[in-house]
Amino acid sequence: MLIPLHDLFIGQKGKIVSLNNEEESTKNRLLAMGITPGKSIELAHVSPFGDPLVFKIGEKKVVLRKSEASKILVDVPYKVFNLLESETGKYEIIDLKGGSNFIEEMKSMGLYKGVNINLVNKLGNRIIVEVDGSKYELGRGRAAKIFCKKVD
Repeated sequence: MLIPLHDLFIGQKGKIVSLNNEEESTKNRLLAMGITPGKSIELAHVSPFGDPLVFKIGEKKVVLRKSEASKILVDVPYKVFNLLESETGKYEIIDLKGGSNFIEEMKSMGLYKGVNINLVNKLGNRIIVEVDGSKYELGRGRAAKIFCKKVD
């Protein structure tokens, strides 16, 4: 699946496919930093306001603006969504982003990293998920903090 580099999830790796930058100087700078087609790249860190982004290429770290990363296509085995962006279907939880109280509350419902869930319905501000036969209702804020990938 091809996605823009800035759509990687922290810790997710992809293989660089192409640099779609019209400016030759920018393209040369990216190539000089080691951002070349065929190389593996991983999103290592996102700044507090979402820009810039820090990527790892091998042992080297490079910093790119989101606008630069949006012009680089990478091939990934799966795309990561938060539950708020997801459609109904089966998903595996990749990560939860929140404080310790949020993490503990989700664990008490059986929602934690590695668990398969079924997104049953999205009704306005309510997201209904099923975990091991039990259904839970989540608000939009909580659903936005649960990151998952689609499973067949």
